[in-house]
Amino acid sequence: MKKSTVARFAGGYGLSVVLSGIVSLAVIPTVIIAAGDEAWAAIAVAQAVAGFASVFAVYGWGVVGPTRVAELDPADRGGYFFDSVLSRLWLALLIVPIAIAIAIALVPDQALLAALTVASGTLVSLGASWFYVGESSPMRFLLLDTAPRIAGTVAGAVALIVTKDASWFAAIQLSGVLLAALISSWDILRRHPGWTFSASPLRAARNLRGQAAPVAMSATSSVYLNVPIVLVQLFLPQATAAYALAERIVRLALYATRPVVQVAQGWVPNPDPAVRAARARRVTAVALGLGALGGAVYAVAGPWIGLVLSGWSLDLSYALAVPMGVNLAAILASQLTGFACLTALGLERVLASSTIVGAIVGTICMYPLMLAFGAAGVAWGLAIAELCVLGIQLARLLPRIRRGAALGS
Repeated sequence: MKKSTVARFAGGYGLSVVLSGIVSLAVIPTVIIAAGDEAWAAIAVAQAVAGFASVFAVYGWGVVGPTRVAELDPADRGGYFFDSVLSRLWLALLIVPIAIAIAIALVPDQALLAALTVASGTLVSLGASWFYVGESSPMRFLLLDTAPRIAGTVAGAVALIVTKDASWFAAIQLSGVLLAALISSWDILRRHPGWTFSASPLRAARNLRGQAAPVAMSATSSVYLNVPIVLVQLFLPQATAAYALAERIVRLALYATRPVVQVAQGWVPNPDPAVRAARARRVTAVALGLGALGGAVYAVAGPWIGLVLSGWSLDLSYALAVPMGVNLAAILASQLTGFACLTALGLERVLASSTIVGAIVGTICMYPLMLAFGAAGVAWGLAIAELCVLGIQLARLLPRIRRGAALGS
């Protein structure tokens, strides 16, 4: 990997992740200790609903956007981004009210908190992080996208400590999300003037063409990523807080490795097929090594990490930590093989089909495993699904990068 790429990783992208990771880690015990287990569980369930809703609100730009921006002539980037903003705004207007209604139905005792949390999690889709990744602007990513959202989260946490009311936390966090979207969109459209204003819903709908595959992939992935905690809330509500914490540790680990994915998304694409295949092969090796390491650490240290993050109020068993570790290992690998390698090689359909298979397998497995093993069974269903996703991706990816390497030799 080039020194300039490594420098960008250690700079804006890396610092964004470090700051966000620190804040996210601090927020978990803050919410649990200041607001209680019930508020923590309500936030987790609402965020699961938002995780699914945001897939449709961002409509594929988060998946294919970085690669597309990297390939576009700079003169065309402004128009591409404005079209995405137009479509995402219309989608948000339709999706947010529905998502709020679903979240309130799941946690009726925390209606305001659920509504604010869902709005915050869904409207993240209006952000521009994917564009900054595509144009290799790590400092803008840090200052214009990450910093406002972090500021909202920190200010919300302070309000939570003072008021003991998690709704203040969610409301102020939402303001940071909206501020980040506004500032970053203004910055991009100012620097890339090749766009024309329109509020037309017809134009917004036309912009969605050609992105069905990444949306299908993200939606099906979101089903088995976010449905588990909903299942636990519906059938094992006493285990929701602990399961939510175990799941959140997985997501924090994924977020911590996001710069690796972002750098790889901009590095693997190359006009020379042999170079592209060689880069994809190197990234695949990194993916498998990173997955094995991350999964092993979680399986061994997960219970201890859970105690620390919850202020010693929630106990994660090894029965839950081991399948969560397997789940983490598979996702760490597949996010690189999928988002960085398959998209660069024009295999987006494989990315979508692997996720659909994983969703089907996970959906079939989770409920009976939950009946047999409780919350740990739900985690095993998720792990099996992710292993299926990774296996399918590797089965299609490895022959392709070997052929590419042979052509370049």
